[in-house]
Formats: sequence, structure tokens, C-alpha cells
Amino acid sequence: MIALFKHRWNRIAVRLATIGLFFGTLLMLTALMAENDLIITIGIVFLVLYIPITLVILFILFINTMANLKNIHEHVMALIIVVMNFPIALLYIYFINP
Repeated sequence: MIALFKHRWNRIAVRLATIGLFFGTLLMLTALMAENDLIITIGIVFLVLYIPITLVILFILFINTMANLKNIHEHVMALIIVVMNFPIALLYIYFINP
């Protein structure tokens, strides 16, 4: 999937989104199985670190999209992949705290 992206920032953003989704899913599943406060705390710290980094990446992607309108489909796809992680994170928070 990374081969679809020609621009460096798009590849970085998609990798970050993939790693964040994998790590967040792993933390959520571990928290649901173990019901350990330490794992929930690690998940909260992960979100506190991940959200600002993702917002900065989104800003960079937006600027990159405006600068390179020629490859708009690639940029929009990268933006959508990164933005899709926010509702997934909210869903995971809901699963942990019903």
C-alpha cells in the first residue's frame, strides 16, 4: 500500500496511521482481556501523544495537498486514511468505558 504514495509525507502519514491503528488495537484488546489499570493508563498516554502528532501530520498533509494539486487523489487518500483513525480511537474508548 505504501507503494501507492509518491510523496514522502503521504508515506510517513500512512505509516503513522497504520502503526497507530495496530498499536491502539493491541492495547484495546489487551485492556479488554486483562482489565488492568496499567494497560488502560498506557492506552491513555498513547492517545495523548498520538493525537497531537496526528494533528500536526494532518496540517502538513493539507499544506502538501495545496502545494501539489497535480496528485490530489493521492493526497486525499492519505488524508482520509489518517482521519479514519480518530473515529476508531473513539470507538475503542467506548469499548473500554461503556
